[in-house]
Formats: sequence, C-alpha cells, structure tokens
Amino acid sequence: MIGRKNLTTWMAGIASMCALLAPGQASAKDPLITDRPDFTESAFVVGRGTVQLEGGGTYADFGNECVTTLPELLVRWGITRTIELRFLTPTYAWIDGPDGSNSGFLSTALGVKIALNDGDGDGFWGKTGAALLVATTVPTGSSAVASSAWQPTATLSLAWDLSKTIGLGANIGWGRPEDVGRRFNTFFTSVAAGFGVAKNTSVFTELIFFDRERDRGPNTSTFQTGLTYLVNPDLQLDIRAARRLSSEGVEILIGLGASARF
Repeated sequence: MIGRKNLTTWMAGIASMCALLAPGQASAKDPLITDRPDFTESAFVVGRGTVQLEGGGTYADFGNECVTTLPELLVRWGITRTIELRFLTPTYAWIDGPDGSNSGFLSTALGVKIALNDGDGDGFWGKTGAALLVATTVPTGSSAVASSAWQPTATLSLAWDLSKTIGLGANIGWGRPEDVGRRFNTFFTSVAAGFGVAKNTSVFTELIFFDRERDRGPNTSTFQTGLTYLVNPDLQLDIRAARRLSSEGVEILIGLGASARF
C-alpha cells in the first residue's frame, strides 16, 4: 500500500543531531501542527530553522496478513519560511501471512513540502491553507518486505479553520507505485475534521479513498479516528484506529505515536 502514514525509541538521539543542524528554534507561541496521526497531510510547513520529529508504531490486520511497523520516524526540517525537507528514516516491519513470517526494513523516503498559502488572507482562497508535497520512496529496504522500485507521490493539501475549535483538512493526490513488477497510476483523496474537546486534547475523524492500492485492484475506502494530547507547546502524543469501508483494505489498524519540535 502507498501513502500510508505511518513512541519512537530513537527520538532522543536523532533530535540532538538534528538540533545541531538547525539554524534556530520555533517559537513556543506557534501552534504545533503535525502530519500525524491522520493520513491527511497538513497544509503547513514547520518553518525556517525548525526540526520536527514525528514517529510511532502501528499494528494493521489486512485479513490475510498482519503487519507491525516501528518507529515510522519522519524528520521534517524547515529550510525557508515556505519550504521544508522531509526524510522518512528506516522503519522495521514484521509481517505474518499465510506463507509464514517475514521481517526487515522498509524503504526510506525523501520529500519536499512547499507552502502555497498560509490561510490568513481574505476571501475563500485567502482563508485556505495550501501546500504541495512531492515525495518518493528510495529502494533501500529488505527484499522480503519492501519494493525494489522508487515509488513517487504528489499531494495537494488544503486546510480551513471553521471555528476556534474545529478545523477541516483535505488532500488530493497521485502516486505511481509498482506491484509485482508492474507500474500503475493511483489517485487518492481524503477529508479530515479535527475537534478541540478539552484543554490540550483534540479528536479527529477521517475518510480516505484510493481508486486502487494494487495493480488492477478495486477502489478502497477507510474510516479513521484518533486523539491527540499536547503535553507542552513542542510535544504531542497521539493514538489512532482505522477500519476499511470497502471490500479490500485494512480490517483493523491501531497506532500510537509522538511528535516533538526543536
């Protein structure tokens, strides 16, 4: 499957290294906006000089196989006010299927997110946060669990503040993955709504649609929901769960994670 975003044990060490590379820190007054735990990518970049780490663990049951992944660590580095670089570090996967068990590292990924609009202007477009995210996997993973091909994606992210406690996000995307040696196009979209329910606590609900997730496969749709808790202005914890609404896709998914800003 592509585009799935997936408590990282590597956070402290990598955070120290990235902090040395960053020319500055984000202000604690800026809201912490993350690209997890929902599938829908945010429409905002982390900002110049900011390093943000987002990681976690996921258990997913697809019916015919179960997959566990850890640490899913995404490093986001703001190099200008409107551009961030992204690096998905090696994630380890354990797969149990009808033919036995396999494990190994999934492919890493590289990407860039470009902010198109900050959503602070007038009119419909002016109040719409927008960003373009271009990314690709890099075939560095174990042959037992990862594809040997580059798998690019492009995503337009949009966001609206409907009130002080309600936000809406949407993605429209394209991917060019490989399935058993065959390339195919896939198109996806998602809509997510977030609700502030208590101080530092928010919940979200989300619908995700793919026209296909494998070559000549059927359309898939997934419902996901979750909760985030802001420990402090620069640290967020999250939990999520998902279930398919279509004939194919994930039967049940459970994930935990954390995001930290430096």
